[in-house]
Order: sequence, then C-alpha cells, then structure tokens
Amino acid sequence: MVGKKMVSVMATALLMTSMFGASVYAESPEDLKDKIQLPGKVEANQELLEKIDIDKLIQNQTNQNSFRSMIEKKAEGDVLYEEEPNDYVEEADNLPFMSVMVASLYSEDIDIYKVKVTRNDQYMLMMGSTYEFAVDELLYGVFDSKLEYVEPVAYDFYDYETTYQIVPVKKGEYYIAVLSDYWRYGESYAMIADTFSIVDAPKVNAIDDNDKEIKGKAQKGTTVTLRNGKTKLGSPKVDSKGNFKLSIKPIKAGSKITATATDGNGNVSNTTTVTVSDKTAPSAPKVNAVDDNDKSVSGKTEANATVTVKNGKTTLGTPKADKSGNFKLSIKPVKAGTKLTFTAKDPAGNVSKATSKTVVDKTAPSLTVKDIYSNSKTVSGKTEAGAKVTVKVGKTTLGSGASNSKGEFKIKIKAQKKKTTITISASDKAKNTKTVTKKVK
Repeated sequence: MVGKKMVSVMATALLMTSMFGASVYAESPEDLKDKIQLPGKVEANQELLEKIDIDKLIQNQTNQNSFRSMIEKKAEGDVLYEEEPNDYVEEADNLPFMSVMVASLYSEDIDIYKVKVTRNDQYMLMMGSTYEFAVDELLYGVFDSKLEYVEPVAYDFYDYETTYQIVPVKKGEYYIAVLSDYWRYGESYAMIADTFSIVDAPKVNAIDDNDKEIKGKAQKGTTVTLRNGKTKLGSPKVDSKGNFKLSIKPIKAGSKITATATDGNGNVSNTTTVTVSDKTAPSAPKVNAVDDNDKSVSGKTEANATVTVKNGKTTLGTPKADKSGNFKLSIKPVKAGTKLTFTAKDPAGNVSKATSKTVVDKTAPSLTVKDIYSNSKTVSGKTEAGAKVTVKVGKTTLGSGASNSKGEFKIKIKAQKKKTTITISASDKAKNTKTVTKKVK
C-alpha cells in the first residue's frame, strides 16, 4: 500500500484555487505537508474488493497485459498531452475516459484534470505510471465538483510499474489532482481513467441431473448468462425481485455450470460455478444366470457402482463395478430355488431397484435302487422328492411314477428274466436326470 502518499493536501490546494481564482497560486506541496497531517494508509474495502478481479478489470479496461504496454502500443494520435497551465480547477485539462494523458511535473507543480461521469453507482479506476522517477513518488487524488476529497476503496501497485486507485463516483464532474513527493525538473508520467460498475456474482440454486430449469438470484436489472462448459444454455433477465429462471434439458451429473451477470452498461460479474449433482439412481443390475453349482455371480451395472448381493437378509458381498460396469462376486454354491437380490448404489449414494435371480437347479437327483429279482413285480428305491422315475428295458418302458414327499418310490413292472439289464432313471422338476442300471438276480 502506498496510501499514506495520497495526501489531503490536494483538497486544500484545490479549495484555495476555487476560493481565490486562478490569480492565486497553490502553495508548494512541501509547505502543505508541513501544515497538514498526512492521512494513514487507505484501508481497502475487502468485501468490495472480493467482487473485483483486479487483473481482469485492468486488462479489460486497457485491453493489454499491462498499463505500460498499452502506453507503448498507443499510436501518436491516440495519446493526449497536458496543456499548461493546469494548476487550478479553472485551468483543468479535460481527460476523456480511456485516453492516455502524457504529462510532466515541474518543481512545486500540481496537475489537474477534469473528468465527467455519466452514470450513477459507478467506480472510477485510475492508473499512473512514470518514466524517470519511482512510481511510488507519483501521487494523485480525486475530488468531486465541490472539491470534497473522495476516499478511495483501493490504492496499490499493479505490475510494480503502475499505481492504481479505485474510488466510488456518481454522475457529475470530478477532478483528478496529480503531484509527486520528489521534485525535479520535468518528471514525466502517464495516466488513464475509466469508470466501471461492480456487478455481484449470481447465486445459483443447486442443480441435479433431473432438473429441467435453473433458478437463482442476481442483481436487479442484470442479465445472467449460463453456460455448460463452452456451450451457452441461455441468458435469462433478472426480474424486479432479483430472481432469474431458465428452462433446460436435464444435464449430465458432474457437469460444471457457470453463471455471470451483466448490467446495462456491459459490466460483467465474477463467475459462479455449480456442479450438477447426481440424483438419478442406476438402472437395476443385469445379472447373469446363477445355478446351484456356481461359485460366483456376475453381471453389469452403472460404472463404478457398488452392488449388494443378498440371500434373503444375509449379505453375500458388495462387489464394485469396474469402469465398464462389470461386477463379479465369489460365493459358495447356493441351494436351487433360492432367490438372490442385487441392488446397485452409485458414488452419489443413489440406489437402484432390486434385481431378483432365482438359483437354477442344475444338479441331478440322487438315486438308489433296491435289488431286482426274477420274481420281482416292483422296482423300488429312493430319489429326490417329487422326481419322476422311469423303468426301462432297452427302449421299452416297464413302468413309471413319482417319488413321494420322502423321495421313496415303488414302480410296478412285469417280472423279468435273470440277467436282464433294467435301466432306472429319476428326473427332477428342472429335468436333471440321474440313471442307474440293475441286472435281474
């Protein structure tokens, strides 16, 4: 900060000029410093400065990376030169906004420039740079039409070659007084001034991937520009209550939506960024067939989702899907007919509907058959309950029937000769079949 060098001395000098006319010359700055106590450092308005990107502001105002480079690139016809004398309000040189003024300070000299602000609720940015002497020796202050000193909200260095000052202004005439606290003959400097408005950054309500509109609040009279990356979504106007709304198609979760507000003078706010949240549950997982011999279950779901596999209330595991959505879980074989459930939870915590998968019976029934004799008129044994039992000799069926609830069966047949080979098969409801052969004794 070099605020201590922004002296209220200028106010006194200009006030004397106004009172006594151009015939009375201002006292030297050194004399004024002896009489008037220098103010302390300017306390920057931090709340206001948070709304200002000073680098962006200065580059926008000068259309250059630095004030010095702008001066160097200005054509001869675009530069103004001070017209002496300009030591008093009545002699003030006009300084159009965004015009570079090149001037010199002489011993005990003070330069005065007049600017005209055409809109209310503005701020004025001034920048000054020197050629032969240190930039922190260049002092300037702003006074309103009544020659009241306008306290700056910020006064500091920019790029080490330039000092800048920001003051609040309203519609009307203002005077800028320039002097140096180090006096030599013909010290050169350049300065520029312009006005700008500070537009508050919009407040945007939370957005999720199901929303069909974006809402928020912004400064009255502004227009909000909403973008998804480089794609412009729209530019709703802010109503008299400070609200704005834009209809949209649902946007993919994770997308970053940016919002800026622009006032009627073309001043643009800082950017507000909102990330679209994920409120959409994954689709129910697709699960591959599971049978009672399988030692794993597998399927597909949303990429990176966590799948919960349950047998009733018992959790068998929680495999995580890979970036392609594939998942797999090792298990112990589960009894046929069991219903397994699968749900997927995405990284945002949204849970899918459940997929149910019934364990398929791929295991043949057990089958034991009692000995068969030449005088036997039945074939009996034990198998899976409800299984269909068929007794054959070659391709000829001797008889068939179903086992009881205990798996016991007794099938009537005609007596067969000794050493005849009889084939007995048991088929369960899933048509898994077990076959045994017996020779007649």
